[in-house]
Amino acid sequence: MENMKKTFEPSYNVIRAVSAIMVVFTHFSYSFVEYGISTGPGLLMFKNGDIGGVFVTMFFMLSGAALLHNYPGFRDKNNPGIGKTLKNLGIFYKKRWLTIFPMFYIAWAVMYVINSKRVGGWFWGGPRKNFILSFLGMDGYFLHLGMNYYCLGEWFLGAIIILYLLYPLLLFLWNKARIPSTALILFFFLFNLRRHYFSSAPDVNIFIVLIKYYNSHITISDNMCVWTCVLDFWCGFILETYALPFIKRLQTPEENGKPGKGGLAATLILVFLLSLFFIFEFPLYKQEIAVVMGLLFYLFFTLITPAIKSLPPLYSLLNLISRYSYGIFLVHHVLIYGILNLLKDFEFNRFSSLVLFIPEFAFIILVGSILDRMCKRFLTPGKK
Repeated sequence: MENMKKTFEPSYNVIRAVSAIMVVFTHFSYSFVEYGISTGPGLLMFKNGDIGGVFVTMFFMLSGAALLHNYPGFRDKNNPGIGKTLKNLGIFYKKRWLTIFPMFYIAWAVMYVINSKRVGGWFWGGPRKNFILSFLGMDGYFLHLGMNYYCLGEWFLGAIIILYLLYPLLLFLWNKARIPSTALILFFFLFNLRRHYFSSAPDVNIFIVLIKYYNSHITISDNMCVWTCVLDFWCGFILETYALPFIKRLQTPEENGKPGKGGLAATLILVFLLSLFFIFEFPLYKQEIAVVMGLLFYLFFTLITPAIKSLPPLYSLLNLISRYSYGIFLVHHVLIYGILNLLKDFEFNRFSSLVLFIPEFAFIILVGSILDRMCKRFLTPGKK
């Protein structure tokens, strides 16, 4: 069967863990700014954008790469009928649902009760129909449309759900029309970033009118737009298909048993290219910068994974963070705000706020792991 899982790829855990660390650290840093509590660690912005946006982009790329790695097709070569294909699609969506929603529902329910007790009412998120957004896991993604019952997690949970739903279609386009699909996705990504150029143009043709209509109805931020997320996800297909095999060849030892020099040279080139984005300001949209830097960081961490594996304590820690990354993403925001609220009268400086991040992140991992284990025990009650 084509959707049979392939061999384990260790770089995925490294990239997933690094993405989790950087996203949590970004929100940790921003919480000091948002609540005006003393001096935070900073390190939020660089000359071409924000750090968190780059690593969210890399996380979307990893999602695309990992799905293509594990589910390269849904047809059974020995039984290519539509019934078997639909069965495989059903299995795929069931696994995705079990991966996302049970843990989300448990965490959401806890925070919903806490918020309801805090405000003194059960309908603090608006009309009862808004519960549908939380039920679908889309409350964070659609928060820009107005208040709802968003309690925890991040907007990119909704984006991931959308991408999972689109994956069979995107996979079909990747297999059947790779080049034109790449060009089309890139065009809509770039067009979405520049669509406001037409806002003041006269209505000389139907295209200008349609673009203005689009501008007036699409109010979601550019980094959250479906076209941005699809491009990031699609880049994961490209990385998995073309970049990963090339990197594996670079990492292959030479005939004398010594490490190949190609991997080191490529790593140094990537470090040089990444440093340019921190030193110089480029005349590009920050979403374009995020895509380029996401690709570079993805390649960088893939290249250095063998070196990380040679350091067992570090590799074990990253594997642990990767294992509980979803739980970490779900709970980190509320825990960061709760802990900082307890320490709001403490005078932080940059050093002390950085030191605080270490035990706070350890606590977030602990809570995320408890949530993960609770969910697994609930789904498989017969297993310890």
